[in-house]
Amino acid sequence: MNRNINLGFIAILTILIVLPKLNPLASSDQLISPHDGNNLETKDRAYGAFTTVQNLPPVVNGKKIMGAYIPNTLHLEDMDGNNQKLAISEFLQQGFSEYYFVMDNFWDLGQLESTERLLDSADNTELRIIVILLPPSEGGPRSSYDWKGWINYFNNLKSRHPSSFSGFAIDDFNWISTRNDTKFWRNIDFMLYSNFTDALKNKRSDVKFYPVIYFEGLRNDIVATEYAKFIDTIILVSASYYNVSNLERNLLEFKEIFPGKSTRYIVYPTITYNYSRQGYDPPSDRLVMATLSITTRLADGIIIWHEIDGHVVQDYLNYRERADYLDAIYLLEQLQIADEKNTFVQLASRQIIASFLLQGRSLSN
Repeated sequence: MNRNINLGFIAILTILIVLPKLNPLASSDQLISPHDGNNLETKDRAYGAFTTVQNLPPVVNGKKIMGAYIPNTLHLEDMDGNNQKLAISEFLQQGFSEYYFVMDNFWDLGQLESTERLLDSADNTELRIIVILLPPSEGGPRSSYDWKGWINYFNNLKSRHPSSFSGFAIDDFNWISTRNDTKFWRNIDFMLYSNFTDALKNKRSDVKFYPVIYFEGLRNDIVATEYAKFIDTIILVSASYYNVSNLERNLLEFKEIFPGKSTRYIVYPTITYNYSRQGYDPPSDRLVMATLSITTRLADGIIIWHEIDGHVVQDYLNYRERADYLDAIYLLEQLQIADEKNTFVQLASRQIIASFLLQGRSLSN
């Protein structure tokens, strides 16, 4: 009996030794740099000296807030009537409760009417609407940066739709511009130049501000000192989302930078332009599930970027309250991180050795 156990262990260990990396694109030396190659400026992040990384599997602690960020198969703002109400109902039934969409300005009649229709349909439901404003690094010729005008518009929306209108997000708040037609390389510098703070002082307290903050972004000290008092929720995101080895630590560190603020994390189930142009494959199922596992433990909410209909996202929505499912994606998280650190074989070997030792012990009893 012991001879059979040893032979089985040797066979499996041999397979593991010759097993290729499960996700070669996730190696840390292939990550996309968040900055241009010619830029030598370092990011100024405050690190917590005593940050503790959790190593325990997640527990079932209720559903996370789930949001959809500009979903590519669902444009609620473009619908009307019963079709819109039915789509909202189905969206909520899936498990989502926050819907993020872009507005360019507050004077375009078409945008004003579509936003009003959406809020009308969402009134008296559990759906919360968040309007995304694009910074100059992403905006177009019709994008408005009249901050006082925006705040006045949002205050009025809240007075008419107190339940359905939650607030507004600014995309890439602490990120950079790679365009040649923008005056400021850092978006945060534009925010300072355009007196965004003065406009925020007139914001209703129940109009929530959701800045999108990159872990790798610049001038986080300014974000914390200048804008934290106006922030209700920080939407965290990583430019290096193909690697999750540091995600847990980053989430904990940014909670220290913005104490008491509710958090969301953007999960990418599909590829973004910067990665596709460098020849990357879309994120693997294991990578997405590992990301979901970490954010389930540490973020107050999860936002799915673009692709909300994929089986990984739908499985998470359906099974996220089941302990066995959370244990399964936690195991995938461990394997993903081990793979990124080139320690997959060692991790798997330890698990197999432990398993066979337990099996041998039970057989000898």
